[in-house]
Amino acid sequence: MASEGKQTPRNNQSRGVSSLVGRALELSGRTVQIRLEPSYWEGLDEICRREDLTVDEVCADVKERMEQQIRRSRSGSRGSGQPGVSLANALRVFVVGYYRQAATERGHARAGHGRGDPFVSTPFDSVPATTDS
Repeated sequence: MASEGKQTPRNNQSRGVSSLVGRALELSGRTVQIRLEPSYWEGLDEICRREDLTVDEVCADVKERMEQQIRRSRSGSRGSGQPGVSLANALRVFVVGYYRQAATERGHARAGHGRGDPFVSTPFDSVPATTDS
């Protein structure tokens, strides 16, 4: 099962951009160090909790799927194919893709989106969404 660490509610997430945080993952019997922004680790932890998987399991699956895509693109082209993408970048794309698929109009409305301020309810929102000003 996913790590049992304390989960931070979305509306209490830290504001702004933070430095990269490294974690050691066990992938295919090897320890691999991955560095992501804290918000991506939080998102990945939440995905793992929701899907009842460990971070190692999800990351190993993302790595395998990324490698399959690279192999397919190389076999379908005349050249050597595009250079590989880092696992950290693939994890970022995965996390964003997961949440984009889950986003609904109702959820966007609840978050205050669609009113000309795309930063509301994000880490870049300088005024908390619940403040009446």
